Amino acid sequence: MAGNTVDGVIDEVASELPIRLILNNEPLVTLLCTPSELEELVVGFLLSEGLLQEKSSIQRLEVDEKEAAVRIELSGLPPEWSALFEKRTISSGCGSGITFTNYRMGHERRIEVKGPLMSLDDIRRLLKTFRNISSLYLETGGVHSAALSDGKEILFFSEDIGRHNAVDKLIGKAFLNGVSVENKILLTSGRVTSEIMTKAGRNRFPILISRAAPSCMAVSYAEDMGITLIGFARGDRMNIYTWPNRIAME
Repeated sequence: MAGNTVDGVIDEVASELPIRLILNNEPLVTLLCTPSELEELVVGFLLSEGLLQEKSSIQRLEVDEKEAAVRIELSGLPPEWSALFEKRTISSGCGSGITFTNYRMGHERRIEVKGPLMSLDDIRRLLKTFRNISSLYLETGGVHSAALSDGKEILFFSEDIGRHNAVDKLIGKAFLNGVSVENKILLTSGRVTSEIMTKAGRNRFPILISRAAPSCMAVSYAEDMGITLIGFARGDRMNIYTWPNRIAME
């Protein structure tokens, strides 16, 4: 509809489906997500929750399309692992994100702060590529994006209706491809809240760059964990909230 003119049109919308995560034959959680890169999503989710650490512990990983589920079997889990995941937190992420663990500074090792690791020109160039890479966003306007960079080039890219899912897909994709995310740059299109910052800290990203705003708790977490947090990164403007010494200022 434009003004007083009403037209019938065909519009592209983003897909959303509930996918069950079944861990060692036990239902763990149902994820509302864009039904793509589901193995990557599950692996990234378990990495971010601290339950998966080594690729060798994955004994089975498969998508069950009939049951709309992803089944994963991990070795080396403590006998009481299921009890550790009884307390759920509904996150502030879109798509009713769920996390089982909360950030605790005493349990997280601060990332060593050294730099500079990248320049303002590096950030501007990456943002330009990041902004134009999502064909699904251009078609639907209804997804979030996440990208992994070495500070010069974008290495991996993922997207989902949920910004937390997009980050988990990205982390899982790098893990399954044998690429460490430690000391890499995380770019995201969505708001940066505490659960996103916890994922970044647990996976050892020194720099997180977002086109959107951070929450006050995210800024506090970034300061505690030694992460350089950059928000409102659009065009030539950006806000550097924490640890600016990683960025070379022209």
